[in-house]
Amino acid sequence: MIEVIQVSRGGSGGVTGAKILAKAAMLQGLDSQAIPKYGSERRGAVVEAYIRFDTKPIRIHSPVYKAKHAIVFEETMLGNIDIENVDKDGIIVLNAKEIPESLKGSGRKIALVDATGISQELGLVLSGFTMAATAILGAFAKGTEIIDLDNLVKAITDQLNERIAPKNVEAAKRAFEATKVIEA
Repeated sequence: MIEVIQVSRGGSGGVTGAKILAKAAMLQGLDSQAIPKYGSERRGAVVEAYIRFDTKPIRIHSPVYKAKHAIVFEETMLGNIDIENVDKDGIIVLNAKEIPESLKGSGRKIALVDATGISQELGLVLSGFTMAATAILGAFAKGTEIIDLDNLVKAITDQLNERIAPKNVEAAKRAFEATKVIEA
């Protein structure tokens, strides 16, 4: 089983992104689940989500404590997860322009993408919040190679309404192309 922990901000599309990722995995022929961690979250607050993929039925429904991969919506959120609980052979998908000092020399594989910049260029901003989720999912697809881009595009199109899906598909495609996998 492959487990992923994701940290985002309320209002940035993280929960919807986790659902899209799980749907893309199903289209890939995997069993999957997305579990958002809800509480008193509001726009701007830290929100966690857990995603699982497996070739067999998934029977557990708990938070992820030891993840294979991590998705981090902004560099300032690195402190919200214990990186030591992310597999050293896994990928940390990070929305940033460069590797942060805190990860340099760690030997970690980082899938680095400016998801915020891509999303803003496409006008994916709602009430002042950049909706970077689909761009980050493009980086996840490129960095981990678990989900192929075609299935991600299908999942985005299925999950989002026809008015906003095209820009989100474009964000995922641009991020897929722009993502650099780097050893920190």
